[in-house]
Amino acid sequence: MTDDIIHKYIGDRRFYRRALTVTLPIMLQNTVTNFVSLLDNIMVGQTGTASMSGVAVVGQLFFIFYLVIFGTVSGPGIFCAQFWGAGEERSFKAAFRYKMVTALVMCLVCLGVFVAAGRPLIGLYITGGEAESAEVAGYAQGYLRVMLWGMIPYTVAMVYATTLREAGHAVVPMAASWSAVAVNLFLNWVLIFGHLGAPVMGVRGAALATVISRFVELGVCVGWSHRHRDQVLFTRHMLEGAPMPRALLADMFRRSTPLMANEALWCLGTATLTQIYSTRGINVMAAMNIALVLFDVFTAIAFSVGSTIGILVGQELGAGLTERAVDTDRKLLTLGVMLSAAIALVMGAASVLFPGFYNTSEEVRSLAAALIRIMAVILPFDCFANGSYFTMRSGGKTLVTFLFDSCFAWTVNVPVAWFLAHHTGLGILQVYALSMSTVLIKCVIGGVLVHKRYWVNTLAGMEGDRNRD
Repeated sequence: MTDDIIHKYIGDRRFYRRALTVTLPIMLQNTVTNFVSLLDNIMVGQTGTASMSGVAVVGQLFFIFYLVIFGTVSGPGIFCAQFWGAGEERSFKAAFRYKMVTALVMCLVCLGVFVAAGRPLIGLYITGGEAESAEVAGYAQGYLRVMLWGMIPYTVAMVYATTLREAGHAVVPMAASWSAVAVNLFLNWVLIFGHLGAPVMGVRGAALATVISRFVELGVCVGWSHRHRDQVLFTRHMLEGAPMPRALLADMFRRSTPLMANEALWCLGTATLTQIYSTRGINVMAAMNIALVLFDVFTAIAFSVGSTIGILVGQELGAGLTERAVDTDRKLLTLGVMLSAAIALVMGAASVLFPGFYNTSEEVRSLAAALIRIMAVILPFDCFANGSYFTMRSGGKTLVTFLFDSCFAWTVNVPVAWFLAHHTGLGILQVYALSMSTVLIKCVIGGVLVHKRYWVNTLAGMEGDRNRD
């Protein structure tokens, strides 16, 4: 009996070797990227609390942009994974083209919003004395103006990177990301502090380094893909071939739109939560910035399992291997929770030392350490909810993911945080802990939906051509 339970939730060596071929490149890519962002954050943090807070504010705006693009490419990505598993090359290419067009449209929309309304959006996150607020706003506006130049290359690189992963080429996006972060880290050192004869640019130097690194990542992804057309089939005559059948196009639009809307609304919800917390003062914003950058490094490891679920389970569903998909999903969810529990312990220990790397007040450091510990406790539950989300997404149940993710954020998480922040005398730590603990409700809902197998669904097979030409 015990052995049966173990085999049900724990895979053999062959299973984990297969999972690691997808998980490890994504994990390494995300971890290195976020680790360099952490070093970038520390470098900016050496210039003072006001500059660090200004960068954190713009970071919230770009967090929304990044997730909007992620949601835009994720919908067609479901089809790409299943089409690849089913061997439908023509549909795979059509899904890639759809992904590129919609991603660029959303990028231009976000770019227009930031250009037209950047100043008032920044003002939403800044509370405090008039002189202090003006200083933070000045840093934020200077940082934003430079960061705008990196939005289009980021979008195109994201389209290529996700499609390469869905086609089984996960190492290339990882190499592109590593190249970008190496350039970013070096240029941060040069441009922020004025080394090697460069001018001291501060936060604008950090932004310029990020923009240049976006072009590097784009160059590696696109350059490699088009030099290896024999391996990367979607770049071979990518603009040619039969148009996508109307029924398939309509189905892709129907399933992709809720996913794109979900990411947009979810990240707006997260940004709203940060704005609610920021009403408690500039110090809270600075402490949140310190805590979140460390949290991102650790979640890059744990949440990579969710991305693996989306790819492997999607491929198995596309190939018609439904029972194998269910088994893979169950074991990957178990792996994610176990991994995140171990990571949470390391994260809790890191809370003691990490805030000390920042040139800020002791109050900000102490608050950041406490926030990190709260995040560590919540991490395993966050990981299970994330895995449940990718499980439902792999079967194309995008309306359910919309209700599960963004609707939950706006109907439960945001109202709870707003009420606690504005109608109780609780401190920021209590407000944050209670609002984040609502993820427990989400875990129960996700567990029921996964167990009921409502997500098991095959999208491939609509083309009729199952040969890679």
